[in-house]
Amino acid sequence: MPQEPVSSQALERTAELIRDRAAKAGLGGVKVTVEDKNQITVSGPAARQETLEALGQPAELAFRPVLSATPEAGVESCPDAVEGPSSEPLTACGEYQGTVSTYQLGPVAVAGTDVSEAEAAYGAERGSGWYVNLDFTAAGGAKFADITGQLSTQVAPQNQFAIVLDGLVLSAPQVNGPITGGKAEISGSFTKQEAQQLAAQVNTGALPVHLSVSSVTKVRVD
Repeated sequence: MPQEPVSSQALERTAELIRDRAAKAGLGGVKVTVEDKNQITVSGPAARQETLEALGQPAELAFRPVLSATPEAGVESCPDAVEGPSSEPLTACGEYQGTVSTYQLGPVAVAGTDVSEAEAAYGAERGSGWYVNLDFTAAGGAKFADITGQLSTQVAPQNQFAIVLDGLVLSAPQVNGPITGGKAEISGSFTKQEAQQLAAQVNTGALPVHLSVSSVTKVRVD
């Protein structure tokens, strides 16, 4: 629900964007309605509660060059993180296949606003599980090709770029050459729900109004 009264046009536009997020993320059975002048209701399967809530949340996605990566022995999970200023280096945590690492990252090379669309997909033929496809804007694709071209000339781990969401490293792939064509892929140990949630957060950029969850109702079907 918006924290302050807003115009009916802004609410309708926000509901439209949330519907678009749900559709692009492959979330079937989601209904988005404007209940009154200050409330939007999002309904769907109870098992998808976290994903439904994520539809109304902005996500800060960024691509940063990796300066160093240090595995953390005895650490089971990353602590809560906060994304730092885009123009400054960042210390961030990432978890991949049970290993937690601390990353020293450079300033943002490509911002999440340079992504035009995100889509959750399943790599059945290649056995890679769930992942998220990203399409960049024309400007974003040019930036991505430029930074990956630079990183490909470095040695590990400086030949990696980190995909950072809200201060956490989702993936830090190595780069063998410039990645052109305006497309990229976020892969890892995603479940279907996690991939759909990430795609929903990234899609369509910021919403016209700030939303907060006022209530959650669970319905059990026997």
